[in-house]
Amino acid sequence: MTTVIFKYDFDKDIGNFIASTRAKNSSKPTKLQQSYIDIYGTDYGEVRVREYLKSYIPELGFEASKSVKLLEQDWRKIEAQFISKVERMFGISYPAPEIIAYLTTNQRCTYSIRQNYFFVHYASKFPNRTIMHEILHFYTWHTFHDDLIKSDITESRYNDVKESLTELLNIEFVDLMQSAHDDGYPQHAEMRKRVKELWLETHDMRKLVFGVFSINQ
Repeated sequence: MTTVIFKYDFDKDIGNFIASTRAKNSSKPTKLQQSYIDIYGTDYGEVRVREYLKSYIPELGFEASKSVKLLEQDWRKIEAQFISKVERMFGISYPAPEIIAYLTTNQRCTYSIRQNYFFVHYASKFPNRTIMHEILHFYTWHTFHDDLIKSDITESRYNDVKESLTELLNIEFVDLMQSAHDDGYPQHAEMRKRVKELWLETHDMRKLVFGVFSINQ
């Protein structure tokens, strides 16, 4: 079974901060990003971001090793149940034994499926929701990305697919959500409703994904 490995890496934190300023789904600055903008404006050069985070992080009281331990302990309680159910739903085994979850001091979390890692905010109220959300993206990619692109779906439209599918957390994983709810982005609200309707109707991931976009299989 695939296991999530938790780490903190300052260089990765810098990378997440810079990448998050180019987020496709929301252009609203995070609290951390806005604080940076107040000082440097919108110049997100690595040297300046490094300097900023190096001076700012001590003010947070962030203890990397302690945060890594706490998030890992919390996740391990549900990991086996979540991964097992996701693999049944998608009908695949994840193609790598580990996925890395890097802690970040920024409130917006990016990811790299090709490099097999994602970010989770160290002080998130519901970190397991973030972890499950990101892992669903990974399974969606490995199961459907190539087929969707071959069906003339653009990368932008694929983004709508993978974001809308996280509505499944509110249906199939309520018991693991710690009273949290995955709301998604406003622009995907109608699509998420369709995801819910089709999933409850079919309980078939392929029919769901292709049905949402009326794509012939």
